[in-house]
Amino acid sequence: MQPTIVCGAAVPGMVYINGRFAGEVGPDRPLFLPVSPSGAVYLEYRPLAGTGPCLARRLVLSGGMPLPESFETAVGLSGVFWPGGVLEVEFAAIAPESRRFMIDGVPGEIRRDEGTALLLGDMAAEVPDGALPPRLLALEGAAALLGEVAGGGQYLLALSADLTEATGLIVALAIEPIGSGQFDAVVALGDSVGHGRLEQWLVDGAGPHLLSSQSAWSEGFPRWPDTAEATAVASVEAMLAGLPGEAEGYLSPALAAEKPLAAVAGACELCVPMKYAVPDARPCVGLLKAENPRLARVRPLYYRAEPIAGPQGAWQITGLSLE
Repeated sequence: MQPTIVCGAAVPGMVYINGRFAGEVGPDRPLFLPVSPSGAVYLEYRPLAGTGPCLARRLVLSGGMPLPESFETAVGLSGVFWPGGVLEVEFAAIAPESRRFMIDGVPGEIRRDEGTALLLGDMAAEVPDGALPPRLLALEGAAALLGEVAGGGQYLLALSADLTEATGLIVALAIEPIGSGQFDAVVALGDSVGHGRLEQWLVDGAGPHLLSSQSAWSEGFPRWPDTAEATAVASVEAMLAGLPGEAEGYLSPALAAEKPLAAVAGACELCVPMKYAVPDARPCVGLLKAENPRLARVRPLYYRAEPIAGPQGAWQITGLSLE
């Protein structure tokens, strides 16, 4: 199998492969590079804008597939291996940055590199990417930092009363203090239909405690799928969300009786539309599973569908197969 590396980057830059100039890459401008199915591949990225550093990384392929361990130390690089021998890699040459602030006379700082950390005095903790400087909330026997996330959402970092130890983190679309150390949170699951949860938390000296959780629509209403492909994706997403009844609602009665989605959900962490053609004429979606924090692998889930309208959309899945 002749593998292809597809390079992408949020910042325009030049790509070199095995020491030779290969082309320019940028947003909505991927670079396709055929490579040897076995051995080391040396990738270099030189940004043409911003202050991000250059990257040079060594990946190893065997039998047309990337070795996961070659990605484990490839800081600034992430990959997705698709069926048909397509290895998608994304360069993220992030320039370290820092933002300092004061909270009640205590110096604070948000540091961004490969991850994002919040420091307050001698305390340090991970916070979401895009975290903005928070405000301090004094609680009974505890404290918390409540802040916004650039691009949407909020975070709550629970602290010990003396601000020296982080005891837990809550990330949600919205977080609202309701008194007595309790908080309401609206959490989006990030799926295509728009599932979410309404959660209530208590923060005390031991950290955050989930008091209650109930299903809800993150936007107040469902976005039911309107294509066969979207229906196949939604069925797997519902199973991953722990909603087997809804998942089976996308299937024909005969297929639902076979319970095919239980095994499918165990084979992936996300279900996505297939991005590149596979060597099979049957329609399919992708089951994505992480190999490590920097590399994920996609396998096809083949499906059959019929345009039969129902309460969860305009299509019904009549067949599912991993082979």
